Parts: sequence; structure tokens; C-alpha cells
Amino acid sequence: MKRFICILSVVAAGTCAAESQVLPFRSYSIENGLSEAVVNDMLQDSDGYIWIATGYGLNRFDGIKFENYYQEDGLAGNKIQSLHEDTRGRIWVGTESGISIIEDDSISTVPGMEPLESTTVLEVFEDENGDYWFATDGDGIWHQEESGNLIQYTTVHGLAGNRVRDIIEDKEGTLWFGTRDGLTSLSGGNFRSYRTRHGLPDDKIRDLETDPTGGFWIATRGGLSHFRQGEFTNYTEADGLVNNRIRSISPDAKGGLWLGTEEGASYYNGDSFRNYTIDHGLSNNIIYSTLYDREENIWFGTFGGGINLFLGEQYRNFTIEEGLPNNVITSITQEPGGAYWITTYGGGIVRYTDSGFEIFNQRDGLVDNKAYTSMVDSNGRLFVGTRWGISIYDGEKFHNFDETELPYRKIRSIVERSRGGEYWMATYGEGVLRFREGEFTLYKEEDGLANNTVLSVIEDRNGQLWFATYGGVSRYSNGEFTNYSIRDGLPNNGVLDILEDRAGRLWFATFEGIARYNQDGSFEAITPRDGLPDEVCYFIIEDDKGIKWIGTNKGVVKFDYEQYQSGSGEISGAFTLITQDQGIVANEMNAGAGYTDSSGDLWFGSVGGLTRYTPGTDEPKRVPPRVHIEDVQVSGESVGKKHTVQIESDDQNVVINFIGISFTAPDQVRYEYRLRGSGEGWQQTNQRFAHYSALLPGEYTFQVRAQSSDGIWSTQAASLDFTVQAPFWMRWWFILLVAAAIGGVIYFIYHYYKVRKMVEMERMRVRIASDLHDDVGSSLTEIALQTDFLQTTDLQDEIKKSLSQIGEQSRKIVSSLDDIVWSIDARNDTLGDLTDRMQDYVNSVLPGKEISYRFEALDMDKKLTVPMKENIYLIFKEAINNIAKHAEATKVEIELRNKNGSIDMYVHDNGSGINAEARKSGHGLRNMKMRARRIDANLEFENENGFTVYLSGKQ
Repeated sequence: MKRFICILSVVAAGTCAAESQVLPFRSYSIENGLSEAVVNDMLQDSDGYIWIATGYGLNRFDGIKFENYYQEDGLAGNKIQSLHEDTRGRIWVGTESGISIIEDDSISTVPGMEPLESTTVLEVFEDENGDYWFATDGDGIWHQEESGNLIQYTTVHGLAGNRVRDIIEDKEGTLWFGTRDGLTSLSGGNFRSYRTRHGLPDDKIRDLETDPTGGFWIATRGGLSHFRQGEFTNYTEADGLVNNRIRSISPDAKGGLWLGTEEGASYYNGDSFRNYTIDHGLSNNIIYSTLYDREENIWFGTFGGGINLFLGEQYRNFTIEEGLPNNVITSITQEPGGAYWITTYGGGIVRYTDSGFEIFNQRDGLVDNKAYTSMVDSNGRLFVGTRWGISIYDGEKFHNFDETELPYRKIRSIVERSRGGEYWMATYGEGVLRFREGEFTLYKEEDGLANNTVLSVIEDRNGQLWFATYGGVSRYSNGEFTNYSIRDGLPNNGVLDILEDRAGRLWFATFEGIARYNQDGSFEAITPRDGLPDEVCYFIIEDDKGIKWIGTNKGVVKFDYEQYQSGSGEISGAFTLITQDQGIVANEMNAGAGYTDSSGDLWFGSVGGLTRYTPGTDEPKRVPPRVHIEDVQVSGESVGKKHTVQIESDDQNVVINFIGISFTAPDQVRYEYRLRGSGEGWQQTNQRFAHYSALLPGEYTFQVRAQSSDGIWSTQAASLDFTVQAPFWMRWWFILLVAAAIGGVIYFIYHYYKVRKMVEMERMRVRIASDLHDDVGSSLTEIALQTDFLQTTDLQDEIKKSLSQIGEQSRKIVSSLDDIVWSIDARNDTLGDLTDRMQDYVNSVLPGKEISYRFEALDMDKKLTVPMKENIYLIFKEAINNIAKHAEATKVEIELRNKNGSIDMYVHDNGSGINAEARKSGHGLRNMKMRARRIDANLEFENENGFTVYLSGKQ
């Protein structure tokens, strides 16, 4: 991803000086997913994504991956020239074949743009009125009004040239057009053009940018120009500009300008220019576009080199390409004069000054090229610990103690006692050495040392010696060792480095975190469980502000102990991990290879080279990341990123992908997410997805927020609502269907038994009716006949009279019994049966009275209940009996019909000589009303033009 190039010139034997300083750039090209390496334009949208217009395809970048869009996806063309986001959040894409617009993740053509379909659109601009302007490469300017009308302006109307590169609007609402033939303004419908004769450095204009002071900046092929109050101020190579052919301008938050030229980039701070080229790390010198993003990063879009993110000048890296003899750096120290000594494992040692590197190795007298540590003593001598002994450099030559004089090899650390003349040396596997007056004294485990493998030794301000060993920490005071281990609070017994901070506190770097030593002899361990980004800690150093810097396998950790101790904000906000993505040369550090120099700069030695870092030049970016839900996958299939998702009961495997956009350190963005409705709380992760399986049916809301590497949380959480459908047997329609089926079964059973019971009842009614007719009726008839026979015999008159009464009563009972039998008999339950019975009765009563009648009945198949049939018939009999006895009528009209479930009966006679009031007060009418009430029927009487009985009752 990175490319560092340094041109070196030989200064002296074994010495080299860097003519150009390589700075950290992060580059992205086709290998990283970019569709093409020629970048014409860049844009950061309101959601935080960066859009890249290339010579073949459009790209959207979230810091991790590129999404590519082509003509087959809906773009007007594949050669993308310009990008613009309007006030509605839509992305306008200018291509060599017209314009496309991106809205709600869909790409479409813009209505009314047919004249531009074969035109190269180099810029899209929205003015303060909401109108759109389109700069073309040959067709001048097109203006789309709010009404949708499209108007073209060319040189005929006053435009300086028809090849227009950029459009801006100043504070007064004047539009300015940069063309290939000069600068044109449009105000009040009038065009005015400016060219070189008016003060422009060149007529070929590439870019325009407004200035907060009221003017604007102009990028031309002849240099940079500032236009204000009608005057041009120009800047060229003579003023320090890297190249006059400027293609892009991007103002930064400090009021400076980033310029992309055809020979590199320039930064103008208002006074001078600072230039950057491929010698400083750019992937290509031809820069087509620049972008200053919301995190204050500067991006360069190049011709053939993809895009470059400049990581700043606070990191300066040194590798073998810059003159180091080896990239494995084991320690750094500084001599009083300001020169630095750098030890390497395999390349000897290096003296570094502003003039370059001076290399010393075995050919120069060093005991071994694999050096571990170095130290400048109070006499200005350099002590170097190597794999095979010690070398002492006095400025002219080396004085060595090799294996023949010093059988204890692998010297990992050296310290000079404050009282002078005494040196203590840590060895790997042999214990510690005391060097005094030319003699060595060895101390090992049997002397009280915690372990014979010792990687670091220091003397604290109280004159006590501390040793970092593989068996814990050893303190040497008054001739005795005191040891500390995991039992005392160390996170691990493998201790790699020791620091005494400005306050006199001791810190220890171990294989499982760091530890702070308390005066009571206990240790405060700080490990990954507390937010430390990595467990293996190779070194720990301190800057001028008291911030600790920890070298790990994942990079360098900036640790603010005060913030950590106070608990202000998130715990992880006290830790900031710095990696190659932020500018250091390599992520894997080396044990003891950290150093703070006299100027406050920090040095980090790694397996890939050396980094010099200047604290305070890169203040934490207080910009919260924008977090978005990218995709939802259900059972391995993408369902997009809708706001609501329906998940079937058998699709229980749900993966939600999300992204927190932070380009400063995209791999270090942390996330917190939760699934509301599941009962779980916030979960923390470094991964960009959440996986759920076997979710219970119900409604859920997924929420996620992101934290940048500087500990800043996103201001809003992204959310997604989804519903896990219940199995079909738990859904309302299935439950309703089952309930209906159960109800149907119950109804069937009930109806079955009801019908069966009704059938049985009807059979019983028929049997009862038959029994009454056959047994009781025949017996009564026999009684009546017997009384008739007895009356023919010689009996007293009183007996004959009694027999006559018995016979008459028996016949009346038989008659009444006949009605009862008829009503009980289930074979007589229809309206037709009732009608036949009523006609039979009428025929038996009225003809003898010489009364004619008309009988009308409808819906003869209608079934009637027994009470309805019986009471209607008895009411009818009573009415006919009244007519026969009292009406003196000659004509009767009878109607019986079924209307909408109501049984209506109408009986009317034309009698006129009967006392109607007497009829109304008789028992017959009262009986009729009583029977009507029994069947909840309405019974009415009318005494006009005869007498009418009207009955209406619901079946």
C-alpha cells in the first residue's frame, strides 16, 4: 500500500544523507478495489462516504472497501468526470455521456437532460436559488431552472470559452465560470470575462474555490491566482509552488490551500509553499483532484496512481531505503551533542545527525553486528551491548569485551549508576553484570535474582536498581534483591521494559500488559481487559505531557493514565492505537526500542524500521464516525438495507453488516450494538457485523453506534427494524382457521345431536299423536257410542240426560283431542299442513251458515314450530267461530303468508249487524290475545267495514 522513495547521496565512507524525506502516505489503487487508477474527481457526501470518479467507473469508499458502479448499473457513461452532492443529498455524476443521479441507492438519468446525453459534463453546481448549472467540455454552460427548462450559454452569449471546467458562486450571488479561455462572471444576466491581459497568469483554468475573505482562488496552467475586489494576485514556481500546472484546490480548516499539480502537491499556508512529490511518498506526481475531508485528512487523486491519503508530517520514518543498514531496530539513545545512536540487529550501529547516517559495524571494530542496546555514559563514551559482548566507543575506536574476556553474551540493557564509575548490564540467560574498575561481577538466581533472563535495567531516583526479568521484577538495594511477581499484582512474570516517569512512578511492560508500581509494594495491572489494545508490551516511554507510549505487536499505544484513572468518558478512550495506517513504519515493535529525546520527540524501533514522532502536531480528531447499516443477510441471502425487514420463521440465521466511517484509522473503529426486544444489553466488538440465530418470533430493533480510534462515539446510532414471523401454526390466520375448524366440528357434533334429537322428538310426537288418536280417541268415541246405546234403553230421564251430557262431552273432547293430535304430529309442521287444516275447519263451519270465503296462502313449504302452528291455528279457529256465531257476515277473506321470516294471518268478515264492542269484550278475543303473546306475535283488531283480525309473528 505504501511506497517510500529516497534519493541518497554519499557524504563520506559509511555515511549517507537523505536529500528527500519520505513521509507517510496511505495509497489505494486497483489492487485495493478501485475500479481504475486515474482519478478525476473526489467527493465526501453527507453520510461520510467518499466517492471517487475514475476514467472507468464510479467508486464509493467507506475506508475498508470500494463499491464499484458502471454503465450497466445505470450510469450514463463509464468515464466519470465530476461529482456533486445537492442540498437534497442526491449525488450528481457527470460523465462523458451526460449526467446520472444517485438517490436512495438507485442510479437513474435526470429528466429533461436529453441535450446533454452526448456531452462530457465536467462540473455540476447548485446555486443559492436551487437551480442547477452544468459545465461541459465544448458546449458551454447549461442552466436548468426550477421549472425544469434547460438553457444553454456559449461564447455567443458572452462566455469566455465553451470548454468550462468549474463553477462557483460568490457571496454576492455572482456566478463564476472557469474555462479553457479565461474567467467569466454572470450577474444580473450579464457576462463579463477576464483573461491574461486582465491579470490572470494563464487563460486555461482548471479549478475555482471560494475564499472566506470574499474573494476566490483560481487554479490555472500558469500558477495559482487569488481574485479579490477586481484584482488578481498570482503565485508561481518562483514563489515556491511545486509546479504551475494546477489542477485542483482544496482549502483546509486552518485557512491554507492544498494544491494538486502535474508535478506533485503543494500546501500554501498564506506565507509559503510546502511541496510533496513521489520522493516524499506520493504514488504519482500528476494529481488530478484533491479532497479535504471532515476528519481534516487530505486526499490526492492521481493520474495512474490511484488515491493517496496524506498522514501528516508528525511521523518520519527511516528504513534501509533511507540509509539504515538494517530494518530491525533494537534501541535508540542520544548523546549530549544531539546526535542519535541507533542499534540494529544485523547491521551494526548508526549515528544519525541532520547530515545523515554514519554506519559502524564489525569492519569498523564493533564486536558484533547484532546489537541490542546502547548507552552514552557521563564521559561521553558509547557502550554497545551485542550478541557476543560489549563494545565501548570513545569517539575514535572501539574497545571490546568479547567472549574471550566476557563469557556472558547477549547484553540487552546497560545503565550507569548515578555515583559514576559503576555500570550494570542485563544479559539474556546469564543474569546481571556489575562492571566496576574494569572488573565484572555476576549476579544470578542463586544470588536472589528473580530470573537469569534480564531484558532491562534502570536506576531510580532513590539509587535503587530495578531489573525486568522473565521471572518478574527484581529490586536491588543495599546489597539485597527483592522480587515481585504475579502474586504481587504483575499481569505476567515476563517483564520486558521499565520506565520511571516524571513523578517518580515505576511502570513495567510485560507479555500481558503493563503495570504501575505503588509505594506499598503492590502493582496496578492494566491489560486488554481494561482497554489496552494488545497484551504483548515491548517498551513503555513517556512524553513531555506525561502521556505513556507503549510498543506492542499491533503498533504503538498512546495511553492517558489520568483519563483512564478518572474514568471520564469511555475507558477505551484513554487508549489510542497508532499503526502503519496512521504513519508509523511497522506495527511490530521491539523490546526496549522506545526512546524520548531531549527535544520531546518520540522514537519507535520496530522490525520494519525506525519512526520519529513529534507529539502535539496531531491533536485528536474530535469528529464522530458516521455509522451505517450496509446490508442484511437472511440465511445467506442479502435482503438489502431496508428500514424494515420481514424474516420467516424458518430463516433464523440473520447477519447484519454495518460500518462506522472513519478514514483516519478505519481498522480501529469499535462498535457497540444491541437488539432491542431480545433482552440483551449493549455488546462491544471490533467486527463489522452482528450475527443472530434462533430468534424467537416477535418485533426487534437493531441499533449500532461506532467509536473512532480517538475515542469519539457517533452522535446517532443506526437502526433497523425487523420482524421474525411466527411459525404458521402460531399465526393469527392459522389459529383462526383451527378455531373455525374446531368450532365447525363442535357445531357439526351439536347439529348432529340436535338433528338426531329433533328426529327422535318428531318420532316421539308422531308416536304420541298416534297413541292419542288410536287409544284415547277411540276410547272416547266408544264412550260416546255407549251413551247413545244406553239412551235407547228403558232408563229414567235423569240418567238419560246424564248419559247425553257424557256423550256430548266425549265428542267435544274427541274434537279437541283431534286438534291436539294434529298439532303434535310432526308430519303436519309446514305452512301447507296448517293451511289444509284451516281450510278443513272453514269448510266444516262456514258453509252451514251460508257464508262464502276466499282463502289465499303462500310459501306452502315453510316449516313451523309446534307453538307457532298450534297457536295460529287456535287463533284462527276462534276468529272463524266468532264470525259464525256473531258476525252475521256473508263473506270472509282469509290470507296466510310468509314474508321475510314473518308469518302473517289476515281474517276479515263483512258483518254489519253485530255489536262490535260486545265482541271485543268477549272471552274469545282475550284467548286470542293470550295465544298471540305465547308466540311473541302482534295481534290487532279492526271494527270498521266488518271485523278484521291481523296477526304477525316472527318464526
